[in-house]
Amino acid sequence: MDSKATLLFVAAILTGALAACSASPFLPEGNPEAGRQAFLDLGCHACHRVHGEDLPEPVAQPPLPFQLGSPANPKTRRYLAESIIAPSHDFARKAPVYTEPGIVGEREYRDVRLGDESRMGSFNDHLTVQQWLDLVAFLDSAQNGGR
Repeated sequence: MDSKATLLFVAAILTGALAACSASPFLPEGNPEAGRQAFLDLGCHACHRVHGEDLPEPVAQPPLPFQLGSPANPKTRRYLAESIIAPSHDFARKAPVYTEPGIVGEREYRDVRLGDESRMGSFNDHLTVQQWLDLVAFLDSAQNGGR
């Protein structure tokens, strides 16, 4: 099995396991420091800001209207994991099925889409499973008071 197929297979298994475990106990812990480095290495900072982190300013236009890791809008580890490997799954639907009142309005909702998909696209060809786990740990750490 090639690396892309292996990553997709592992991601499918983990995502299915996560769906069965609401508290996400199945998702192994990652390393927040390594996740911060993966965030930079993968270029996530070109579009995303992370609460409490001194990172290069995003250059994406239009800018994304929300900050990752915000304690004011915490996400489960399961949500973070799914959003990294399948960014269009919950967010970039034709009809707004996901909005954050007071944070993401209709205009901003449209700004994070590219057609019917998330502007984020897929990083599955460039992301290792370990980087995925570390990114989840990094973002979860940011919303829970940092490293």
